[in-house]
Amino acid sequence: MHMASEDSLRAFYDASLLPVLQEIEAERQKVLKALLIHIGIGLAAGIPLFAFASPIAGIAAVVIAAIVFFIRFGSKIGELKKRFKEQVIGQIVKFIHADLSFDHTRFIPQSVYNKSKLYLSSISRYNGDDMVSGTVGKTNIRFSELHTQQVRKTGKSTTVVTIFRGLFFVADFNKNFVGETFVLPDTAESTFGGLGTFFQKMNMSRPKLVKLEDIEFEKAFAVYGSDQIEARYILSTALMQRILTFKKKTRCDISLSFIDSSVFIGIPVNKDLFEAPMFSSMINYSMIAEYYSYLTLCIGIVEDLDLNTRIWSKE
Repeated sequence: MHMASEDSLRAFYDASLLPVLQEIEAERQKVLKALLIHIGIGLAAGIPLFAFASPIAGIAAVVIAAIVFFIRFGSKIGELKKRFKEQVIGQIVKFIHADLSFDHTRFIPQSVYNKSKLYLSSISRYNGDDMVSGTVGKTNIRFSELHTQQVRKTGKSTTVVTIFRGLFFVADFNKNFVGETFVLPDTAESTFGGLGTFFQKMNMSRPKLVKLEDIEFEKAFAVYGSDQIEARYILSTALMQRILTFKKKTRCDISLSFIDSSVFIGIPVNKDLFEAPMFSSMINYSMIAEYYSYLTLCIGIVEDLDLNTRIWSKE
């Protein structure tokens, strides 16, 4: 895997990404100029109508100008966004690891999300994009952005609640698990201290609580397993330390599950990643460096959790 230094990433940016970004930026500026012209026309017509005819007529003029703009340039905006993903994000993925592919139209299927049992709330909306898939060493991986939501209706009011938003990662663990093991953020321990164990045990939606010897790990995570011996076998001292280190690297409440022969990891990120900036310059190295860091975070899970070391063979 290509874990670039600051200098090599900058060299890659200058040689491979900058020429593409400059071309897309020129087109973005044309589209932005067209938007400003349409808004100007809408305001020029709308302000007199608002003042001398009616507010509705004035607002309608601006709305019509905006509609005309999107009819004329909507496909162009879509084309620029697609080009950014294919020619910029796709190149970054290949730069990091040649055996991985990127498809901005695909995402982790809902059946896989459900199989992980990481987020048990029922969902009404399931969306995603930007799938990376392939093999790192001996390990098959795939991850994408996902956004799952639940629509709640109370009387006449409707609220949409996010269940999960972020990067969802799946990898082959090279072991057919007998049971199911869950490593979840330990909100009870951090909130209630010693009483946390009581609340953890009361979690009826999960298998039995698994108590481990690692105090730091116990403070960070609650572990549940349908097979207590297997859960302790999976969560070796080395793997627990690696998971803790990875959690610190992400700086968010990650969740993991070990089911069948896969490890599933949810990494919450509260924003859309890998998107083309339509209202700011494409020539932005810090943006590219941020996207690179999220991609290496997920691709690096194979090394972070030592998934290429085949401790077990599949039975």
